[in-house]
Amino acid sequence: MKKIFFALFLMLFSLSFATDWNSEAALKRVNAIGSKILKANNINFDIEFKVSDEPDINAYANIDKEVYVYRGLLEYVDNDEELAGVISHEMGHIINGHCAKQGVLGVGIATIASQITSNQLVSAVGQQLATSKLSRNDEFEADLSGVDMMIKAGYNPLAMISLLNKITGNYIDILQTHPSGEKRLMNIYNYVEYNYSDKLKKGFNSDSYKKALLVINPNVEKRKASKKLTKKYEKEQKKLLKKKEKRAKKMQGKNSIWDGYYTTLQLMAS
Repeated sequence: MKKIFFALFLMLFSLSFATDWNSEAALKRVNAIGSKILKANNINFDIEFKVSDEPDINAYANIDKEVYVYRGLLEYVDNDEELAGVISHEMGHIINGHCAKQGVLGVGIATIASQITSNQLVSAVGQQLATSKLSRNDEFEADLSGVDMMIKAGYNPLAMISLLNKITGNYIDILQTHPSGEKRLMNIYNYVEYNYSDKLKKGFNSDSYKKALLVINPNVEKRKASKKLTKKYEKEQKKLLKKKEKRAKKMQGKNSIWDGYYTTLQLMAS
């Protein structure tokens, strides 16, 4: 009985000293950064920014063009630059139609799953692999869209690398919906290097960014020492430059082709 009483006492004692969650202040901070990015990039999307009193280090965007930022992440970022990296990434998902696309794919997969038999198992696994690859590509694209938006809004894009290095892992990403940490770091770094080289010279003052360079620099040195890898890098960046121009046009519109598909499926299901 004494042990139970003591445990309850400790729990109440710890709660009494817990940091108060000021949702109004948090929402004001997120809205200020989000609105700044929207205005600087002349984005016509009606994106709404929200905060959630969840301890997880997380943020997400949804089909309703809402960007949610969790309390855990707000307490984890070191500054507004890193938070801008999170918000711009999630905005990238909305602008590129990723949320609607995942909704369409989700309906399709659910339909397949409801009808699956043992003979269809291989096909279902193949579908899962294809969907995971699409999701990973979406993450890459959202990162680069975020970089472009951060630049125009006056934020340092290297802050995105700083934060990602703290929260992503270097797992094998065959069945993961997010690419491994190293791949995402290199995707952003290479893009910034090719398009915004002055930002690399400026750098970013954080321990996490410095640690990220320990992973990034060997890859850069290896690429520069190889004509084949250099050629591949330049070809890839030129391709991404064309995609950048398409993304800029998307920012001026309000709907993507995936929004239309998703709406149609919802109407059919109702």
